[in-house]
Amino acid sequence: MKPVSKPSRAEAWVQSARHLLDEHERIYNLIVEVEKPGLEDEVSKAIERRVDAFLAEHNCLPVQTVSDTIFPANEYKSGGLQKVLKYPTDVYPHIQSLPANRWGTYALRLTERKCSDGTTIKPLELVIDKLKSRLETAERVNSGPPRAIYELDLNLAPMELKLYDVESDYDNPRGGQCLSHISLKLGPDKELYMTAVYRYQFFVQKALGNFKGLARLQACIAREAKIPVGPLVCHATFASLELGTGEGGTKRWGRGELERLVTDCENILAQSNEPVAA
Repeated sequence: MKPVSKPSRAEAWVQSARHLLDEHERIYNLIVEVEKPGLEDEVSKAIERRVDAFLAEHNCLPVQTVSDTIFPANEYKSGGLQKVLKYPTDVYPHIQSLPANRWGTYALRLTERKCSDGTTIKPLELVIDKLKSRLETAERVNSGPPRAIYELDLNLAPMELKLYDVESDYDNPRGGQCLSHISLKLGPDKELYMTAVYRYQFFVQKALGNFKGLARLQACIAREAKIPVGPLVCHATFASLELGTGEGGTKRWGRGELERLVTDCENILAQSNEPVAA
């Protein structure tokens, strides 16, 4: 098991990627904490640009596109939660033909779930409503709200965001759904903690975008509930700094290219920490 804790998403990605290089590209139970998920300074942006350049060179999706598969930030920015909840009809039909979306997207499973009785629920809306209700009740009775009952279990349970669907995902050996569960907790000052569990996480192609999308989702829930944002934890039960295989239209890459990518990002961090001359 490898724990990593850093202030920003970019710093957490760089340290995690270095661990993966040192451990021959694969780690069981890599647990990454981002202390300030919304932090986006110039250093973080520079690292994201460097990762995006690598992804573009190898025909992979950019960080923002991966992020949008978890949470449609542009929809939220332009139309709030109600526009996000229209994702299944207003956004997904335009992207569902892409090979990467053959199983759906996480954003789709968060905004629309078909129940066994034929009804449809909106897990994201339900969990926000549940959280707001508990906070309002606690304020009325002058007590603390329950701190551990808000699960985004992207299966069918309405108060859980469960991203794994047994019927759809049981025979997916690789690809498809990798994010399985999102847990929400309240901290001592009512800040929103988020923990995401991945069954398999690709650290070159996906992880930085995963962190960004999860941070956007966490910020949305916190804003709707009018509470501060706490840390974001991402637990990959199996993490891979995958060597390029050329699958799915991507271009192959080797360990040497990954070493240069990670070293470049480490240098960006090192330069930011250099003292400024008087």
